Amino acid sequence: MAHAQVLSAVGLIRPSRRRGFCPACRLFQTGDAPQEIAAPALIALGFLIVGALAWALTIAWSRAMDDMAMGLGSFDQFVASWAVMMAAMMLPSAIPLVFEFAQNTERRRGWQAATALLGATYLSVWLVFGVVCYTLYNAVGMPWPNQGLIGGAALVIAGLYGLTPVKRASEAFCRERCALHGPLPFNLMRSAVVVGARYGLSCVGCSAGLMVAMVLIGMSDLLWMIVLAAVVLVYKIAPAPTPRSMVVLSVALVVLGVLYAVRA
Repeated sequence: MAHAQVLSAVGLIRPSRRRGFCPACRLFQTGDAPQEIAAPALIALGFLIVGALAWALTIAWSRAMDDMAMGLGSFDQFVASWAVMMAAMMLPSAIPLVFEFAQNTERRRGWQAATALLGATYLSVWLVFGVVCYTLYNAVGMPWPNQGLIGGAALVIAGLYGLTPVKRASEAFCRERCALHGPLPFNLMRSAVVVGARYGLSCVGCSAGLMVAMVLIGMSDLLWMIVLAAVVLVYKIAPAPTPRSMVVLSVALVVLGVLYAVRA
């Protein structure tokens, strides 16, 4: 199948329409019909660019966060860095939902703003989760002298959590949220908030163990941030796991936790 047909089949390009979106973007040709980049694809690309910029900022900040290596810093500093880190780690895995939401709402007024609101709501759920972690972290007087062992133990627990019914149910619900199943039934902005919040909560249920481990390990550790971001992508983007693959991934996290504790 030609590349243009593949892109058309997944909805990334479509036949150019009179007065359609971005008529100058006719980059592909299928037979005699010029093609244009679909507006929902451009919106999804915008989210991907935001995620890439967040990664660039996260990398820059991680090199200047030595003062936070043994703590989470001030509240304002934590909230800013956590919000950017969540945009870097979690937005790319939300692209399928963003794209489908944009496809389902493109013909409705204000769909671009609604799609942006969905992304903001999704990140807000993770921001609230981070604030809760920050509060509990300081309430128990962390960091402790053996903080490295605690970070390793958190990774081990995250691996074991992957085998629990709660994790499996959250992952199934998370995948279901990525399929909106037709037109949205009520006010578009309300739909965006509901979809973003439900997806965010299911995502928290799926990846909370990894994010808690990230807080305990330290947000200035770029290598572990990349490793955990890759695990999140596997959780959310890869095909539905088999029991064997779930065990393999959980064992891998346990091993990583042990290695981290030994290194610490």
